[in-house]
Amino acid sequence: MKHVYLAPSRRLGISLGVSPIPFKTCSYSCVYCQLGRTTCKTVKRREFFSTKEILKEVEVALKRLSARPDHITFVGEGEPTLASNIGQLIEKIKEMTDISIAVITNGSLLFNEDVSSELMDADIVIPSLDAASEEVFRRINRPHPSLKIDRVIEGIEDFSRQFDGQLYVEVMLVKGYNDGSEVEKIGEVLKRIKPDGVYLMSPIRPPCEKVEPSERIEEVSKLLKAFNVITPESGEFHPEIYSSAEEALKSVLARHPLREEQVLEILNYFKAEKTILDSITERVSFAGSTYYRLRST
Repeated sequence: MKHVYLAPSRRLGISLGVSPIPFKTCSYSCVYCQLGRTTCKTVKRREFFSTKEILKEVEVALKRLSARPDHITFVGEGEPTLASNIGQLIEKIKEMTDISIAVITNGSLLFNEDVSSELMDADIVIPSLDAASEEVFRRINRPHPSLKIDRVIEGIEDFSRQFDGQLYVEVMLVKGYNDGSEVEKIGEVLKRIKPDGVYLMSPIRPPCEKVEPSERIEEVSKLLKAFNVITPESGEFHPEIYSSAEEALKSVLARHPLREEQVLEILNYFKAEKTILDSITERVSFAGSTYYRLRST
């Protein structure tokens, strides 16, 4: 499957992921991104893949699944709101199933009235906010030159006031980037946004740059009144939606690296040999654990 994958999520339980954008197409190039540096940095929205093509994969996946997912989540390998058909996709999937629909976004385009309008039918929206000052924003998120942090924040605030679903804000805390005085500034912005909750995260998978998890998680979580989401996800991968171990690995690894035990779980399900990893993956160590990610081409 090209656009749909199933994996346990640290925030949303078992999630059927939907990716409406090409690999590394994003408005940011965050230093902590687990997929590498953005290769297509843009704020221009368009229909990258047809609505019909994506909906067909969602339909097939839902039929193959042995268990009902907790959510259907728009996320992908970049910024999902760059897809101009995301609103239509949400609408059509809601006609297909009553499973909750979530959107995980960097929040950079919520100031765009078309984007905010298209997300109104989602059940859960999770924008990120890693900075409140322009200097830190440029350093940690490395955004498209046209984006300014004040406008991004204003867009999230306006969306929060209009949205009837659940809004959670995700803050990725990175040592030496935004875990100092920036925390208080982020806290002031969160007071204005008034989300239903805050997810405080720190890198647990190999990032694209040499950055480290923050050591202030516990302290900052109290300050921001946040849920700590710093432990690895757990749960089954439900590989039954895939036809082979290679397809499953390529699909999930296109979204994020996998721990060694997760890779072995997929191989065992398909009774596949470990040798298939040699051509499609590379091993990397991070924070004391061994991960596999897609081999660079």
